[in-house]
Amino acid sequence: MTSLLTGNELLSAVKGTQIGTADCVFNDVQTDSRNVNADLKCMFVPLVGEFQNGHKYIPEVLSKGVSVVLLNNSEYLTDSEAYEKMAEDNPSVFFVRVENTLYALQNAAEAYVEKTCKNMIKVSITGSSGKTTTKEMMVSVCKAYFGDEKVAYTKGNFNSETGLPLSVFKIRGDEKIGIFEMGMNRENEIGEISKVWKSQYGIITNIGTAHIGILGSQENIAKEKRKSFDYIPESGAAIIGEKDSFADFCTENVKGKIIKFGTDVPGSGVKFLEDKGLFGSVFTVDGVQVNLSLSGEYNFLNATSVIACAKAIGISTEAIKKGLENVAAVSGRMETKQLEMKNGSKIILIQDCYNANLDSMLKVIDFCRSLKNVGKKIFVLADMKELGAESIKSHEAVGNAVKDVSPEFSFFIGSDMKSAYSVFKKENAFWYEESNQNTFEEIGKKINSFVDDNDVVLLKGSHSMGLEKLVPFLAK
Repeated sequence: MTSLLTGNELLSAVKGTQIGTADCVFNDVQTDSRNVNADLKCMFVPLVGEFQNGHKYIPEVLSKGVSVVLLNNSEYLTDSEAYEKMAEDNPSVFFVRVENTLYALQNAAEAYVEKTCKNMIKVSITGSSGKTTTKEMMVSVCKAYFGDEKVAYTKGNFNSETGLPLSVFKIRGDEKIGIFEMGMNRENEIGEISKVWKSQYGIITNIGTAHIGILGSQENIAKEKRKSFDYIPESGAAIIGEKDSFADFCTENVKGKIIKFGTDVPGSGVKFLEDKGLFGSVFTVDGVQVNLSLSGEYNFLNATSVIACAKAIGISTEAIKKGLENVAAVSGRMETKQLEMKNGSKIILIQDCYNANLDSMLKVIDFCRSLKNVGKKIFVLADMKELGAESIKSHEAVGNAVKDVSPEFSFFIGSDMKSAYSVFKKENAFWYEESNQNTFEEIGKKINSFVDDNDVVLLKGSHSMGLEKLVPFLAK
């Protein structure tokens, strides 16, 4: 059986030392012991976090038939005899000592990309908001052009320091293009995963305020995001918003072509025709009409970044049209659907509960403000997390934005959202400190007591607030 990396390739990539004499064979990589499958030749990478040490699961994965195990040298030195005995008792398992298992995972993934993806077009997508939806659009366009089986891409939200390396190990080498999302929760995370993937084409959707509590300023966020452009070659392109105030900063020293996207960029071939509100937007690409079902001006902007990237790669206008028209809302991100309520009314539910920062919150509130020919507007807004010292100011900004829209009913959930509620504080506005079943049950009853056909209910908050759990208390 062939291996994703040979023993020598793996040892060289991770600068590791083998324990024992087993051969190296693996066709799957996992950091979660629960996902180790006895039917697959699997490499297990135990990670050490603030609350968890993956090394304690090594006996479990050995019992499941794991093939390769990495372990931290510091862990090995705490009981070298036990690990030597472990290798002796499992002579078919390739054990490797490394300095740091996280960096070893990244370095192994980098070596695998260099080995496997020589003929693949490599695309990266990052940004403070919109990156997952943009990725889904790009994937849909590329599937329309190259075929479903020829596109490798980030599944779910595997876009982190560990998620991206695990994702690239799913590539099998016969794909034509790879599209990988890059997320960030700490300094230099983008730098590390950019080194793994080394994209030829990169999109930065925007530089906003997500993670400002971790990085301290918008400029520091831009410094991190622009690392996704570090490896773009002269034959590639860096794609960024024309009106983004950090556009020039992010594209300094880029070797490839710099392409700006936006609503009215000369030479883009994109002409906006109509905002259809909840039903998306209509525009043309090189004269060909496209009906995008995703609502909101920001989703049209995301689409223009995809169009710019696709055209730079050489994807046809027909495939761009087909791909964009086929894309649907990613679960939990700006999902718009009709919902039959417990009181029998049929309302429009806008569910955007996957993530929240000030940029995405203001965008969806502004979108609701622009809606015409709908009934009452009802907002249910929950805390935005990871804002640090900016939290009070950001939540107050949300309160002011809600005040501008003046929805008929507003519900604010969470200790941080108290700042928004305090600014807004109009009649028919309610604040709840806890995001739990009791809160959701009470809100569900209140909304069902007054909601009518064609009303709009917006759910928006950070994923940890669990706003999607409100839906069963609303729906019939």
